[in-house]
Amino acid sequence: MRHGQADNNVNKILVGRHRESHLTDWGRQQVEDTARNLKNALIEKIYVSPVTRALETARIVSELTGMTYETDDRLYEIEIGNLVGMNYEEIVEKYGNFFLKFYAEADNALLECGVESFTSVKRRIRDLLDEIVETHPEKNVLMITHLDPIKAAISNLLDLKPEDLYQWQIRNASLTILKHESRIYSLCGVNVMSMHRYIND
Repeated sequence: MRHGQADNNVNKILVGRHRESHLTDWGRQQVEDTARNLKNALIEKIYVSPVTRALETARIVSELTGMTYETDDRLYEIEIGNLVGMNYEEIVEKYGNFFLKFYAEADNALLECGVESFTSVKRRIRDLLDEIVETHPEKNVLMITHLDPIKAAISNLLDLKPEDLYQWQIRNASLTILKHESRIYSLCGVNVMSMHRYIND
């Protein structure tokens, strides 16, 4: 599950891991809608990114489902180094299509700015998925995280070109559903959310 809409999403500012950004009123409503749909999902465990907007999302889910949660650093937002606080227009003006370059890992300038590589994100997400297969076999596990860790999970399953991955939109507070059978993951759903959001978002 991606966290609900946060202030940085509305203001189009990169805040990364450490600068606080809180859920908006609409973001909290998004999370509540998704959490209600999770009530009957028989979730055994919830893991969450340690970032404020993800923790706020987890608290709402926890309240509505009666489940506790724990943080896992592998679900962290990407590290964006000294790009923290820049808005999207500034990023594009200075670095071009930042996210496409991030997925393609084709620009050393991003690494020089302290931006985590997409390979690193894929590796930590793959490690977590492998661990979940071992520790929660045949169980439903909810992970609350951010856009790029979710895209990393998808990229681990599908051999997508950077241009294709860039085009994928992952909505706030939507579910990306992975299913594992015989230790092999498959992608069963993307942007799963309440029906009214498909029309209004």
